[in-house]
Amino acid sequence: MDIYPNPDCRRIRGSHLLEVSCAHCQCFIATYQKLGESPLVKLYHERIVEGSIDLSQPRGALFCPGCGERIATRYLTKMDHKEAYRLVPSAFHRRRVRG
Repeated sequence: MDIYPNPDCRRIRGSHLLEVSCAHCQCFIATYQKLGESPLVKLYHERIVEGSIDLSQPRGALFCPGCGERIATRYLTKMDHKEAYRLVPSAFHRRRVRG
């Protein structure tokens, strides 16, 4: 499996890294910079560090490269009009990466 860096990624001060994987086949999806301790509901595009999905091309949804299950749907946030992916609650697992 190939790992693609996100060309739009910016380092977020005070964030911690999460590894997001598929709940069905445990396939790696992305490494994400998370702020705060709230639940993971959406992935902002500029906070995704790297992933098994090429994020340089725009797409409507994120699908697992291993089993094909839908992980998230792309949308624009209402408040700040940023590109984000709304996660399907039962489709992913997250694990904090020490580093």
